[in-house]
Amino acid sequence: MKNRLMAVAILAFLIIGMSIPMMSAGTDALDESDYRISIPGTAAPDKDVDVTIGNGMSYSWDVYVVNTSDKILDVTFNTSLSTKDMVISEKPKNTLLLSYNENQTDYYTSGVFTISVDKLSESHENEPVQLYITLTDVTDKQNPRVVTVNFYVTIESIYDSGEYNKFLGMYENTLPSPFDSSIIPFICTVLFWMIVAWVLCLLIAPSAARFLDKRTVDDDREKFEKIITKLILALVFLVTINQGLDILGASISLKAEVLNVSSLFCIAVTLVIAWEIFKLVVEGILSRFEDEEDSAIDLTLLPLFYMIGKIVFWIAGIAAILGAFGVDLTGILVSAGVVSLGITMGAQNVLSQFFSGIVILMTRPFKRGDFLKINGTVYIVRKVKVMFTEFYSWDKDQITTMPNNAVTAATIVNLTKEDEAYRLYIYFSVAFGTDLKKAEEVMLNVANKSPIVLHDDQHQAPNVRITNFLASGIELRLGVTTHDFGSSITDGSILRAEVYQAFVDNDIKVPYNRLEVTMLNDCFQGERRPGDMVED
Repeated sequence: MKNRLMAVAILAFLIIGMSIPMMSAGTDALDESDYRISIPGTAAPDKDVDVTIGNGMSYSWDVYVVNTSDKILDVTFNTSLSTKDMVISEKPKNTLLLSYNENQTDYYTSGVFTISVDKLSESHENEPVQLYITLTDVTDKQNPRVVTVNFYVTIESIYDSGEYNKFLGMYENTLPSPFDSSIIPFICTVLFWMIVAWVLCLLIAPSAARFLDKRTVDDDREKFEKIITKLILALVFLVTINQGLDILGASISLKAEVLNVSSLFCIAVTLVIAWEIFKLVVEGILSRFEDEEDSAIDLTLLPLFYMIGKIVFWIAGIAAILGAFGVDLTGILVSAGVVSLGITMGAQNVLSQFFSGIVILMTRPFKRGDFLKINGTVYIVRKVKVMFTEFYSWDKDQITTMPNNAVTAATIVNLTKEDEAYRLYIYFSVAFGTDLKKAEEVMLNVANKSPIVLHDDQHQAPNVRITNFLASGIELRLGVTTHDFGSSITDGSILRAEVYQAFVDNDIKVPYNRLEVTMLNDCFQGERRPGDMVED
């Protein structure tokens, strides 16, 4: 009896001893010591981030997440906004972090988080933007950790000047009705600045004309004064109109349109004024050199300077207009210089690779992690070097090294540069006679319920289209927007399975080719077939 009780006690002790590690392992949830999150230049995530951004501008931060534990962490990034005047133009990519190992780099990740403000935005103060960083232990997905980084954005709009119904944009209109309307300060402000400009022209234009050659007749001087006066008055009027719209309280869209048009006219007027002054200065300088004996410089060089001046002013004008529309002139000029140098010096293959690498590094048509389609093959950018570029295969099981001159010569489709979201198309065939409306509703219902499909105002909603009539059925196409291109194959597989199961559940037939064989003669009973005259 004692031996039996002893055996039972030992067995119970063993069971308890085995269950204790299992229970403790189940409670080993993530805590703050298992990871580290930092945003250089800020105290986030411990403290909020305050930032001020202007119209059409962006602000970016580098976000670092480090796995300091022995766990494997799944890291995802999500955001929320409080106003439509801002967008998240870039955020870090979701990734998987391996356990900490100082000899490897897979235990940490970094990415760029960018907030962009619309060009026509109004002023806002302390608008909240949240960046949610979710960390999940792949072995314990029931207890994720969510770290929230709060950004408070103040938008300073150039269209909110506070000049409404103020004289000169500074002094309140306190006149009695009906003169308390904003049209009165508008008219007074325009007239005031035009009078000031006219008085300044009367003082400046004659002084400028004195630089003309002494042999210039008075009629030419008067002509120059009139041209300069008219151009300056036109320039001041264009500038004043923009201030006048603030005084009138015009809408932001109207002020933006007028600002764009007036900017073009201001550039043109400024160039004309600069051209007239340029001609005045060049002619005056050349005429003075011509008066000197044995001088190699005279007025015969005037056409050459005019030609150089026209080239410079045309380039400056085009550059100013492009700059007014937000075109990056630096990239254009650098690219043009590199291409010219490559043409003159890159005759050999090595030099061609070198200069092609400079072009890629400066123009940055893609970055690390981008999915590119080159000559029909999908690659993932691993590293861009001066002489060559390294690519992963889609499954990241191979590394392809491609010379940069081959990269620049190829037609490249960047599948993830503008937006990580990807438009995915899935094709299905249904039998003739199928209720197409029902089939469309079934496919849309699957797409609308699927978590892998994006459902927001920034991306196209799921849709179904009839694309073809096949020999055995009708082809339907389901178009959806998924979160990223990298998982498009997996997402497509999941959606195909879900749509097929939905078809089965709703008794929608998927056609397939079938072969029916009809036996006209029974030739398998051992008898000679009629008409067979071949001898044995």
